[in-house]
Amino acid sequence: MTFKEMMAGVQLLGVVAIGGWLGWDALNGGATGTTAEVATKLLWAVGGMIGFNIFGTIIGAILVSIAQGAELRDEPADERDHAVAARSLRNSGIATSILAALALIPLALGVDANLAIYALFVAPVVGGTINALSELYYYRTM
Repeated sequence: MTFKEMMAGVQLLGVVAIGGWLGWDALNGGATGTTAEVATKLLWAVGGMIGFNIFGTIIGAILVSIAQGAELRDEPADERDHAVAARSLRNSGIATSILAALALIPLALGVDANLAIYALFVAPVVGGTINALSELYYYRTM
């Protein structure tokens, strides 16, 4: 496992963990409240994702290093890395753009602003998830 593959895995675990928390919270009445309360909760979720990625990277590097018997390092990028990054970013950019545009539809229809806040939060999260999944796929197939 390379460092870049481990990073993609950590990002996916972070999305599952934070997404699970937000889903559980929404099922227990957390999706209601003022627009400011919902936005504040989602800002905490962003902070949680950042913290999870930092902590997960450190722990993941330690665990993978122990399992491989050698220090896990981020190697300098080569042509393959650039190609993987370009394709992954293309996929995530398309998904994020489409979802962000679709997130404006509820606002145009006069739906509660809280739904639009969640939709605008989900768009880049899904884009990042697609980026991480694409990286894992392309590193295994290219």
